[in-house]
Amino acid sequence: MCAWVRNALLVLLLAAPVWAQEVRSLGDRKAWVRRASEKGAPALVVLHASASTAGQIERLTAFSQLEEKLNLVFPEAAEGGWNDGRPDAFPAHGPQDDVVFVEQCLNLAVTEYDADPKRLFVVGFDSGGALALLCGLRLTQLAGVASCMGGLSPALGAASTTPLVCIASEADPCFPFQGGPIRYFGGRSRGQILASDELMRRWTGQLQPTAVEGIKESWGPRAVRYRLKGAGHLWPGTEAPVSEQMFGPLARDLNATQAIWDFFKALP
Repeated sequence: MCAWVRNALLVLLLAAPVWAQEVRSLGDRKAWVRRASEKGAPALVVLHASASTAGQIERLTAFSQLEEKLNLVFPEAAEGGWNDGRPDAFPAHGPQDDVVFVEQCLNLAVTEYDADPKRLFVVGFDSGGALALLCGLRLTQLAGVASCMGGLSPALGAASTTPLVCIASEADPCFPFQGGPIRYFGGRSRGQILASDELMRRWTGQLQPTAVEGIKESWGPRAVRYRLKGAGHLWPGTEAPVSEQMFGPLARDLNATQAIWDFFKALP
């Protein structure tokens, strides 16, 4: 089977969100929702990557398979992708304010699904990770954010009191660990991001990690980074089929989903 056919089948396999309990319309946008079986459960808004879907990120992350009862909301990006605040993004994002869209998803979880308003979290991968970081800077109701293989524009990097989980790889071929232009498969720049170290410094006010245990770095009491060495641009520990040929090696020594939830669950 030729590569493009195999990758097309992979997209179809991951695309359909058969797990969703319902689809909700928020204006002209949609979100797939899986409601917790009990009132007062935490809520996670999970943001997919560029050129991806809600169904794909659900299957890649498998947050719905955690033992914890969670309200899960998987929004769909507009046609141009997430507006994650990069002023030099290519192709240019649409005029939509996706931070407001994420806030609408959080409000939906609280008002209609009885989520705990003190345990609201945003998680994202790739450009979804970039939007999660932007939400952490702008949405005060958040109890925590997580960015996996994402980044933040140098124009946006700033201090934040929002607890953070950051997963980054020194070998990421798309979102460079040392900062600079985002590129997919060697194509033109999609915009600039901060170096991972600089992102952590700006966010936490720490010059360097305060503790290191293997790949896990603590940057003060409310931020951690998992610093991977040879991993590609993939969600670590996924059991879903992924293309390591296209995006680099899958990190199998870290379950990103469990690590992110363990951090959120331990927050005071």
